[in-house]
Amino acid sequence: MTKSETIDIDIIATSDMHSYFLNGDNGSNIYRAGTYVNQVREQNENLILLDSGGSLAGSLAAFYYAIVAPYKRHPMIKLMNAMHYDASGISPNEFKFGLSFFSKSVSLARFPWLSANIEYQQTREPYFSTPYIVTEKEGVKIAVVGLTSDGLMEREHFEMEEDVIIEKTLLSSKRWIRYIHETEAPDFLIVIYHGGLNQLNKSTDEREQNVNEAEKIMQSLGVIDLLITGHQHQTFMGRDDQTLYVQAGQNAEQLIHVKINFKKRTNSYELEHVDSDIIDLNNYEEDATLLNLTYYDRKAVEHWGDETLTDHIQSTKIEGLDDVITQPHPFTQLLHDSIHRAYNYDISCVHLPTNGEKGLSESVTNKELYEAYPPPDVPMDLTIKGKHIKMLLEYSYAHITFHNKALSSTIIDETLCTFWQGVDYTIDMNAEPFERVTLNNINLDYVYRVTMTDYCFRNYRQLLEDAIIHDKGETTMVELIANNLKDKDYRIECKQTFNVLT
Repeated sequence: MTKSETIDIDIIATSDMHSYFLNGDNGSNIYRAGTYVNQVREQNENLILLDSGGSLAGSLAAFYYAIVAPYKRHPMIKLMNAMHYDASGISPNEFKFGLSFFSKSVSLARFPWLSANIEYQQTREPYFSTPYIVTEKEGVKIAVVGLTSDGLMEREHFEMEEDVIIEKTLLSSKRWIRYIHETEAPDFLIVIYHGGLNQLNKSTDEREQNVNEAEKIMQSLGVIDLLITGHQHQTFMGRDDQTLYVQAGQNAEQLIHVKINFKKRTNSYELEHVDSDIIDLNNYEEDATLLNLTYYDRKAVEHWGDETLTDHIQSTKIEGLDDVITQPHPFTQLLHDSIHRAYNYDISCVHLPTNGEKGLSESVTNKELYEAYPPPDVPMDLTIKGKHIKMLLEYSYAHITFHNKALSSTIIDETLCTFWQGVDYTIDMNAEPFERVTLNNINLDYVYRVTMTDYCFRNYRQLLEDAIIHDKGETTMVELIANNLKDKDYRIECKQTFNVLT
């Protein structure tokens, strides 16, 4: 090795793959990514393959392997092992199916999952062993540290066990990055941050502004060479002073390829050049070895997805948001009937599962049900006050506007629209916001036993501080709905009692 020798290192980043491993028309390019990674490895063995997190939840296949067949080895772990990933960040999505499910996945992975700010409640040590790794490529020391957006964890994770805590991202990053520089003295530092940039945020939701802190991390620390972000499902590259920041979209539709070049000095390495490219994976063939690896996994998901649950149920199609928020609707009644399978109290609270909810037709398969209700929500058994019921309803309808008796605008996430059964209420859209709800059979000062989805509870937790939690179900709403649909005697009979004056 001469003093002027240069060392080239390739860094490939993916993000938010959501277990999209069904090939064909199912939106996955993970097999094409395998082809590209292999080609780069053949040209340069100094390759570091990283993912920003979000690979284990968010698709039909992810739901199948977490809920329907949790005893099977997760295909995304099999694929990432086979592709020789060096590390993955941790997204709040990883916890949607519970801590035990994610812990099992971590144990089966041949690469570390990195998050410096997910900690043990008591000791405040990193929960997943090490928050960072250091790898050497021809003597060049490259450190990779993981961070998870604490704002995302507060509202998106499945109910966490008592021994896990999320530390503020900025606070944790300052401590660990300083420690890494002092103890490891890396030549190049990579931060995997599962969160995004506010400059790309198009949401008017204040909560969304608090989960994308990439700018703050770069501006507060200033000692990061490469910041790999996630969550926003966009593909981009940019630079903030000395920090290159990238995001690799979702579902392996594209990936980011960063090329770094070092020159060897007598006792050190000098970073000479950093280049980055967005790789369109549609230009590459699918890797046959990876396809063979998941052949039976894909067949199992497809077979389950095509299974018909019912062909006789009443249509619960939703014709726009106003169709379901202005009158009792068969779809929300189906949700109430299903949540009552877990806790059969007089009062229940459900929400729209997705933005732009379409409902279900008379014939329903597992795939169609999942598409109508993709989150793995579970019922919760609570005691709350009448005033809490009013506050949740007021919040929903305060962010909705009608003009000439037609819905004209909404600035609320539709999944935060709540629907109540056992509560007789009137909404006067002509009144001022937060003064529109009248509860006809509920006393604001009384307490009531209520069944509610955990999604509603987590997202309205700031309004439910005095709530008493009695129990949290283990069966997801999708499973409860499926049980109703399989019942040949089940019929939807609307029992909701509310009236909306426009």
